[in-house]
Amino acid sequence: MPDSTLFAHGVASGDPLTDRVMIWTQVGSDDESVPVTWTVARDPGLSDVVAWGETTAEAEHDHTVHVDVTGLEPGVTYHYGFSAAGEDSPVARTWTLRSDPDRLRFATCSCAKHNAGFFNAYARIAERDDLDFLLHLGDYIYEAGNTPAKGQTPGADIGRDFEPLEECRTLDEYRTRYRQYHRDPDVQALHLALPIVPTLDDHELADGAWAGGSDAHDPNQHGPWDERKAAAFQARWEWLPIRPPDPADPTRAFREIKLGDLADIFLLDIRSRRDRPALEPEMSNPGRTMMGAEQRDWLMGALDESTAAWRLVGSPSIMHRTFSDNPSEHLQTAMLKLKLMDEDGEGPDEDQWDGYPAERDALLAKFETLDDVVVLSADIHVSIACQLSRNGTPAAVEITAPSLTSQNLDEKLKRDPRDETIVASEREFTAALDHVEWCEFSGHGYVVCDVDRDRLRAEWWLVDGVLERLPGESMAAAYEVRRGSPGLSAA
Repeated sequence: MPDSTLFAHGVASGDPLTDRVMIWTQVGSDDESVPVTWTVARDPGLSDVVAWGETTAEAEHDHTVHVDVTGLEPGVTYHYGFSAAGEDSPVARTWTLRSDPDRLRFATCSCAKHNAGFFNAYARIAERDDLDFLLHLGDYIYEAGNTPAKGQTPGADIGRDFEPLEECRTLDEYRTRYRQYHRDPDVQALHLALPIVPTLDDHELADGAWAGGSDAHDPNQHGPWDERKAAAFQARWEWLPIRPPDPADPTRAFREIKLGDLADIFLLDIRSRRDRPALEPEMSNPGRTMMGAEQRDWLMGALDESTAAWRLVGSPSIMHRTFSDNPSEHLQTAMLKLKLMDEDGEGPDEDQWDGYPAERDALLAKFETLDDVVVLSADIHVSIACQLSRNGTPAAVEITAPSLTSQNLDEKLKRDPRDETIVASEREFTAALDHVEWCEFSGHGYVVCDVDRDRLRAEWWLVDGVLERLPGESMAAAYEVRRGSPGLSAA
C-alpha cells in the first residue's frame, strides 16, 4: 500500500447492487473544500476506464467523499481510486452483484473492539478470493473509553489504546474514533479487497442504546441523548461506504438487499428504535418492541412479499432463547459473564431478544408461515449454530458469528482459550438448551455463508489469536440447512 498523506485513511466500497456500488475515501486537509477526482476501471492500473468524475471533500462532512457509481454491469469486478491536490489514493477492487446468481458466498462478523486486540480476522477475510461481500452485523467501532465504565470489560495492554481516550459523546469524538479505525492496516486491507454491507449494533451509538437513551448515557452529565445519537449517526454515515436507505431520515439503518431470486437479506436495527430494556414483569408486556413499529411493519411486509429461495434476516443481537432455568453453578458463571442471563441470575438478559419475548414470538410466528428463513446474528462474543423454535416447533435456523476482538469467556475469566472450564461451559450450554446444536465460547473470527438453491452452509473460521498480529486461522465447525427444512446438520 503506497504511503499517502491526503489519503491516510484509505479507500472503501460498499452496498453493491447489480448496476452500482458506493465508493468512499477521506481527504486529510484543513481546507474548507477540496476538489477530488475519482476513477472506476476494469483494471488495477485504472487505464480501462468505465466511469470517472469530480466531487469535493467538504469540511462539514469531515472531508469524507461518497460516490454512488451507477451504470455498471452486473457481476463484474472493478478497480477504483481517487486523486486530490496532485496525490493519488490507493487503488482498490470492488464488484457489482450478479443479476441472477445461483450461488452466493459472503462473510459475517461483528464486535471490532480496537483496544481488545488486532483485527486479524479482517486480514484473513481480505486474503480470500471467494466472497461476494462482508455482511458486518455491527459494532464496527466501539465508543467506549479506554478506562471502561462499570460493567464493561477493560481492553488488553497491547498498545492499542482508544482515540480519544475518553468515551465518544460528541461529533468530533465519534469522528476521531472512526479515523483511528480507518488508519488500522487490517481495516484498510479489508476495504481494499471487497465491498462491505453493514448494519449497526449499540456501540456505534453507546453501550446498551435504546430509542431514548443508553446504559452509558446520563443526560444530566452528558447532555441530551438525541444530540449524541444524531452525532453518532452522522459520523457513521460519513465514515462508512453506505447508501442511506432513507436520506430524509438519518436514523434509519434497516433495509433490504435483493440478490436475484436466490436470497433476500433483511438488515435490522434493534438498538436505536427499541423500548428501554426492562426486567420482569415489564419485560413480558405485549406492547414492548425491539424494532419499533415502523421497522416491524416494514419487516413483516417485506417477508410476506419475498419470493426468493432464501430469506436471510441480519439481526445484530442473538435471537434464540439463551436463558436456562436452574443452571449449574459452573454454567451460571459462564452465562453471567457472557450476558446470556440477567446479572441477578434469576431471569433472561433484558438486552437481547430474550428481553422482548412478545415481539420475538410474533416474529417467530411469521417465520413459521414462511419457508427457508435463516437468522444471521452476532453481538454476544460466541459462536453458535441453533434452531429457532416456537412452542417446540422449529421455525428457522440461526447462525451466530463470534466477535472479531471483543472479549470472550476465556478472556473474561482469565483462562486459556480451551481450558476445561471453557469446554465444560460449552458442553453444559448445549445440553441445557436443546435447540443449540453447537457452540464455541473462546474463538475470535467470522462466519462464511455459502448459499445455493438447495442448501445454506455456514463455516466458522477462527483466528489463532488477537493479542498480536498472527497469520493463522482454522475452521472450527460447519453446519448446513437444506431448503424446505429448518433443521441443522453438521457438514
